[in-house]
Amino acid sequence: MFLNDYLMRIILQFVAALQQALRERNMSAEEKTGSLEQAVGDAVNIDPRLLFALDPDSVVSMLQLGDFDEELGGYVLRSMYLEAEVLDEAGHTQHADLRRSQADAIARAYGFDVTPADVSPEALEAFLAEQEPKENAETA
Repeated sequence: MFLNDYLMRIILQFVAALQQALRERNMSAEEKTGSLEQAVGDAVNIDPRLLFALDPDSVVSMLQLGDFDEELGGYVLRSMYLEAEVLDEAGHTQHADLRRSQADAIARAYGFDVTPADVSPEALEAFLAEQEPKENAETA
């Protein structure tokens, strides 16, 4: 029960962060990336400033040492790839490349099939719509 409640809380945070990054035109790039990074940090229980400062292999090592819940992997990767897009749009190419590399390393290590293409606005909307029935069923 506690684990289900925890997962639902984290999933709802991801959904809110992803929707906000997609829809809030008035949010600055820093606000969007901060929100996405915090959602990932909360999900993996690691300070996002520490996690995102690491090279890709070290990110994977940190996750393997910690309490990374693979059920949240799709959300984590989508948040990281979306953050990379926001960073690119803001002209922070190096940080965007690092974030993509980190996400790619996680995807490889855990066998996730999430790619940068999965964060187009249409793909994210479809993903979030697909998750909605699961969330409602779990909270019932």
